[in-house]
Formats: sequence, structure tokens, C-alpha cells
Amino acid sequence: RLSMIEHLLEQLAEFCSSHDPVKVVSLARKTIQDAEMFEQLVDLWHLFQTPDVGVPPSDM
Repeated sequence: RLSMIEHLLEQLAEFCSSHDPVKVVSLARKTIQDAEMFEQLVDLWHLFQTPDVGVPPSDM
């Protein structure tokens, strides 16, 4: 996971050197949100891959 985030930050640094600061901040915010969402999805995927942990039975 970290290498993907590092790659995105490197791309962001390259973008920063030649673009409008307001757009850079907006892109940085979106990049961070995307990275956090990706991390949550991976954590959730790992949770459901663990045999001891699962979804509780439905009451229906």
C-alpha cells in the first residue's frame, strides 16, 4: 500500500513544480482521500479474507 501512496506523492510533487497552487492543493486533497479510501477497502477485504472473522448472521 505504501508504495502506491509514495508513487502518488511523487506524481503530485512533479505536478506542483509546474501548475497553479490552488489546483495542486485540490489535487492533493483528492489524492489523500483516494489513498484513505483505498486503505479502508484493503483493510475491509483483509477482514473478510480472515477465516475467524465474518459477517454476523442476519436476524431475518
